[in-house]
Amino acid sequence: MRIKKPFKGRRSFGPLFSILAGLLLVAPLVLAGFAGYYLFLKDAKKPQVALSPEADAASLKRPFTVTAADEESGIRSVTVTVTQGQRRADVLRRSYDPPRPQVTERFTLEGSELRGGAFEMQVAAYDGSLANLGAGNTTRLTRRMLLDLVPPSVKPLTPAHYVRQGGVGLVIYEVNKDVTRSGVVVGDAFYPGYKQKGGQYACLFAFPQDVEAEAFKPRLFVEDAAGNEKTGFFVNMAIKRRFRDERVEVTDELLAARLPAFAGLFPEVRDPVERFKKLDTELRRQNDATLAGLAAKTAPVPLWDGAFLYMPRSVVRGSFGADRTYAYKGQDIARETHLGIDLASVPKAPVPAANNGKVVFAGPLGVYGNAVVVDHGMGVQSLYANLSSLAVAAGDEVKKGDPVGATGTSGLAPADQVHFAMYLAGRPVIPIEWWDGHWLEDNITAKFKRYAPPPAPEP
Repeated sequence: MRIKKPFKGRRSFGPLFSILAGLLLVAPLVLAGFAGYYLFLKDAKKPQVALSPEADAASLKRPFTVTAADEESGIRSVTVTVTQGQRRADVLRRSYDPPRPQVTERFTLEGSELRGGAFEMQVAAYDGSLANLGAGNTTRLTRRMLLDLVPPSVKPLTPAHYVRQGGVGLVIYEVNKDVTRSGVVVGDAFYPGYKQKGGQYACLFAFPQDVEAEAFKPRLFVEDAAGNEKTGFFVNMAIKRRFRDERVEVTDELLAARLPAFAGLFPEVRDPVERFKKLDTELRRQNDATLAGLAAKTAPVPLWDGAFLYMPRSVVRGSFGADRTYAYKGQDIARETHLGIDLASVPKAPVPAANNGKVVFAGPLGVYGNAVVVDHGMGVQSLYANLSSLAVAAGDEVKKGDPVGATGTSGLAPADQVHFAMYLAGRPVIPIEWWDGHWLEDNITAKFKRYAPPPAPEP
């Protein structure tokens, strides 16, 4: 019997078909896996959530701000829930379609029906991904807080306050609980109060030179840790003061001498007079904002000792509160309210520190030229500007009479001088009161002695 041998050139396709069939069966699973990764695992990053303020206590009216962000999938929804015992309530619930990369929402506890005492607040933010079977990634933030429903009370201790326009008053008061912020509100301005060793609070406040006597209505303000606020009134006598008009001639010689120091500013303005106007307005506003910001660098207690020092053998070249007009060749080109006193002596005369304190600024300051600012505590600061040289640096402690620099012509000074100014909580006040020892004793020192004496030493 003859057995046929298989043809050697012929291949068997059975194994290949099996492999292809297997791939066809596996491919959907692989594709499904990739799709699942893309839909459910691609964005596994949770949203970022922040809640402010970071307080341990709250009132019903305290505003809270929640911020949530997710750059990949966006924020789909945000909820804020409060729980107290069996009581549970949503105080915020927001959804966003389409999801947003970042959201910010404000809310209060009004309408939550919470009672005074401990409660829990939970913030939840959901992103727009399909993670967690389409529910999205979730971030939760939980805080335990105390709901305080009782506002503080405030009582002035000092009697009637006589304050002249542009000047300063002192009110001493007491509160019935710990507070996080207190002081005096005058219009839109806030003057902070400082707790004294005996437990009372003391606040120096200003009667701004640009506020009419009829509109000067200072009031006490206190706020506790929960955000409860209370306003109190105190007797105040506003005394109107008249301010001068001043005129300063701007000459070509003055422009040629002062403008080169500002060559890098406003290069698009080629005309010297127009550049002077820009400096006196836009740059001055920036410099004044810097001076106002230094108010935060004040000591909580008085550092001064007695009356402030007037620069010896000097004459007044410009007065506080003056409506100053700058003129060029008979034409008015700029106006400003002069908020210091210009003192002139011999060229490059030594300038003494007006009182004890700490230097919080020393260096160039735009239109004020080379300048020094000394903090005397409780928001009181003195400025020495237009100096030719500096004798101190920021952080130095100075005593009354110590040299801080020398008079000069830096900045936009019309002549060799020192521009001396006093500030309270970053706002200018008239210096002559602080030079007057009798005013200081009657209106400041005597009040501290009588209404906020330090506690008696323990035996």
